[in-house]
Amino acid sequence: MDKLKVRVNAKINLTLDVLGVYGEGYHELDTVMASVGIFDNVECTRADGISVRMDGKAQDVNNTAYKAWAICNEKYGIGGLDIVITKGIPFGAGLGGSSADASAVLYCIGKIYGISQSQLLEVACLVGSDVSFMLSGGIMRCGGKGDDLKALPFHDYAIVVLKGKNSTNTREVFRHHDDVGRVTAHTARFVDGISNKGERLSAIGNGLQHAGVVCTPEVSLLVSALSDYSSVVSMSGSGASVFAVFPNFDCANQVASELKGRFPFVKACKVLDYGIKELV
Repeated sequence: MDKLKVRVNAKINLTLDVLGVYGEGYHELDTVMASVGIFDNVECTRADGISVRMDGKAQDVNNTAYKAWAICNEKYGIGGLDIVITKGIPFGAGLGGSSADASAVLYCIGKIYGISQSQLLEVACLVGSDVSFMLSGGIMRCGGKGDDLKALPFHDYAIVVLKGKNSTNTREVFRHHDDVGRVTAHTARFVDGISNKGERLSAIGNGLQHAGVVCTPEVSLLVSALSDYSSVVSMSGSGASVFAVFPNFDCANQVASELKGRFPFVKACKVLDYGIKELV
C-alpha cells in the first residue's frame, strides 16, 4: 500500500479529574473519553521525504503529525511520507484535534510501512497524552499520562458541541487548577454507575471547568446557553468547547439549529464506537 486516506474523530471528555502532578508539565488524569462525529481527514502517501500540509499550509517539525512520523522514523527506520490534513476539528477546543492528526498518521504508517499496533502505541505515548486513545476510539477510561486505557461498554449519546471565538491555553488552565487545588471524582462515579443511565449522566463533569472559566470567561457563556436546553452540560478537556447531552439526535440537531449564528462552532453529533475510519 502506497497511499491511504482516513477520517479521524475528535474526542470529548465525558468526565475528567486531576489526581496529581507527575512533573515536567504532566498531570495524572482520570478521564472517560469518547469519540464523536467531528473529524479531520488525513491522507498519507509514501514518499522519499517528509511534508505536512494542513488546509493547504505547510507545517514544520512542531506539528504533531510531523512528530508522529519523526518518532516512527527514528525508532523503526520507516520511509518518507506526504501528509495532507483537512481540518474539521476546531483548534483550542479540548477536542483533541492535534492528537487526532497524529493518531491518523500513525494509523497510516502502520498500514503503509507495516508497523505493528504495539509499536504504534509506543510512539503514541511519546507524541501526546491523547494519541493512544485516538488510535482506538470508542469510550474508554484513560489514566496515567494517557497510556493506561480501559475500554468501557458503549452507550449511545447524542450531543451538541459549542465553541466560541476564544481558545484556552492548556498550561494556564492547569496552572490555575494547581493553585486552586480542587479535587473531583466524576470518573469514579461514572464507572461505578456504568450500568445505570441516570447515574452515568449525573456523573458527567470536568474537574478543570472552574479553571477553564477563569482563564476563558467565554466558556461560562457556552455553559449557560446549553443549560437552557439540557441538564447535562460540561466542558471538554481544558476547554474551550462545551458539550451537552440530549435524549436523541433529532433533539440535538434541533437545538444546534437554534444556536447556529450565536457561536462560531455549533455541531450536533453522536458518540461513536471507533476512532479512525478508512476512506475510499
